[in-house]
Amino acid sequence: MKKNNAGQSREQRRCAQRRRDHQPLKQNSGQAKHIHGHEVLPPKTLCQVGRKVEYHGGFRLGSGSKRYRKMSAVVAEMAAEVGHDLYRPGKKKAAQFLLGLPDNEYLAICYPAFKHDKRLPSVAMVDATQTAANLQYHYETKVQGRAQLAALTFPALESRVSIDSYADGVALAFKRMNKLKTALRKSGMGDFVYVQLEAPFQPETESFYLHFHIFLTFDLGDVHRRRALAFIKENSPWLQSKAGVHLIRIAHQDVARSIRYGTKPSTTAYEIATSENKKVFEAYLAVSKGRRLTRTEGSLKDTVRELKAQGRRAKLSQCENTGRLSVCLVEKVGRRELGAIEKSDRKGGGEQASPKPKTGDKAKNIYCGCGRPVASPDGRLLAFGYVQNFCEKSFEPSSGKGIHGNLFEANRIARHAWETNTGKSFDLKEFLSPIADDIMRLLRDSDVQSYTVVASPNVLKTLLQIQKEREQRSRCQKRVQRRRFGQKRFARTLRRWASKMSGVFDWLKNSMNRISGKTSRPSSGTFSN
Repeated sequence: MKKNNAGQSREQRRCAQRRRDHQPLKQNSGQAKHIHGHEVLPPKTLCQVGRKVEYHGGFRLGSGSKRYRKMSAVVAEMAAEVGHDLYRPGKKKAAQFLLGLPDNEYLAICYPAFKHDKRLPSVAMVDATQTAANLQYHYETKVQGRAQLAALTFPALESRVSIDSYADGVALAFKRMNKLKTALRKSGMGDFVYVQLEAPFQPETESFYLHFHIFLTFDLGDVHRRRALAFIKENSPWLQSKAGVHLIRIAHQDVARSIRYGTKPSTTAYEIATSENKKVFEAYLAVSKGRRLTRTEGSLKDTVRELKAQGRRAKLSQCENTGRLSVCLVEKVGRRELGAIEKSDRKGGGEQASPKPKTGDKAKNIYCGCGRPVASPDGRLLAFGYVQNFCEKSFEPSSGKGIHGNLFEANRIARHAWETNTGKSFDLKEFLSPIADDIMRLLRDSDVQSYTVVASPNVLKTLLQIQKEREQRSRCQKRVQRRRFGQKRFARTLRRWASKMSGVFDWLKNSMNRISGKTSRPSSGTFSN
C-alpha cells in the first residue's frame, strides 16, 4: 500500500513539475525582451542596413538551403535523363543580389529556378518552414499550459512496398490514418494536429518504408499518454507485433527541435536519384505526381484559418537581442505594398512611379523586392534583393539598365543607409569584409551544380585583396605561435632532462670530492652505510 501511495505521489510531483515547465518564464526588467508568438513583428526596411546589432550566429551567405538546393539539382538532372523537365521553361535562374554596393558594382548568387514540385527538397523546404512556424505558434498560443504536445510514429503498412505498389500503399496508409484519427478524437484521448507520411527508399531491395510522423495533443500527465498509446495499438490491427509504435511527450525546451524534425521535407526522390536506378526513378515520378503526403488537422487548421482571416502569417525569426529563434507574426505584404515600403525609404520622400515589370516567359531580370535585413558576422545588418528570370548577358549595371523594377534604386537606398548608420563614408573593403570568407568559400567550391556566384571585377579584386591580407596575417600568427611553442618546448625538455640526471650529477660531484680529498654530506643520489 505504501509503495502504491509513493508511486502516486511521485507521479503527482512529476505532473506538477511539468505544469511549471509549461508556464511562461518570468523575466527581470533588466533583461532583453524576447519575441513571442502573440507579437506582430514590424516590417524592416532598407533604412536598417548597416545598423549595429548583436550577432548570435546563423547567417552564412549561401548556406541554409544550399544543401537542399544541391539535392534538387541532383533530382532535376536525373529527371532530365529520363525525359522529365523539373526546371522552369527556358532554364531560368533566380538571383540574390547584395544591396548597398556602388552603382557600377554587383555581387549575386544565382541558382536554377525549379518548378513548384514538392518532390524537389528545396521547393518542399518552403512549405516545411511555414508549417513549422504554424505548429510553433499553435503550441505557444493554444497548447502550452493547457495540454500536452506529443509526437507519434508508427508504420503505415505491414511491410515494405515496391514501386509497383507505391500508389496503392499511400492510399491505404491515409485511409488507415483517417480511421485512427476519427476513433481517437471520438474517444476524447487525443487530437491529431499535423500528419506527414514519409517513404524512405532502400536501394538494395528497391522498396519503400511507409511510416507516419504525427503531432497530436492530449491532457497533461503521463497517464494520458499511456492510455492514448494503448488505444492506438488496439486500433492498429495491421501492426501485429506493435513494433515501431512510439508516442513521446515533447518537453517544452524540445518543442522547436521536434517540430523541425517532424516537418522536414521529403528526400525520397533524391534517395532514388543517388542510387542511379533510372527505372524506379521514372516510375516514382509517374506514381507520385500530385500526391500530397502532409495533412493539417484539428485545432491547427483552425489556427491557420484565424491567421489568414487577420491577414497575417506565422514566421520563425531570430531575436536581435538574445539570438533566440522564436515565432512571431508578420503582416502579409503584396507586391504593391512592398514597393510602397521601399519608396518610403528614399531620400527626399518623393514617390516616383517605377516602370511596370514585364510579364510572360520572355521577360528577363525582374526585380521582386528585398528580404528582411539579416545580421552579418560583424553585427551589421545586410539586405539582399531578389531577381527572377536572371540573365547575365542582358544585365548592364554600368548604365543602370537590364533590370525591370527598382533594384538599382534599392541598392542606392541601402548604401545611403549604411553610411548613415555607420557614420562613415562608404568603403567597399570595409563593407565586404564581414562576408568575404563566405563569398570566397562559394567561389572555391568545385561543385557549381546548384549555384553560381557572379561579381563585378572590382568586387572580385577587393575580395582577393581581403583574402590575401588575412592569409598573411594568419601566417604571421602561426609563425609567432610556433616560435613561442618551440621555446617553451625546449625549456620543458631541458628541465625534464635535468631532473632525470640529478643523481648522476651528485655521484660525479662526490667522486671529484673524494679524489681531491674533500668530504661532503651524502646527497640524495648516494648511499651511506
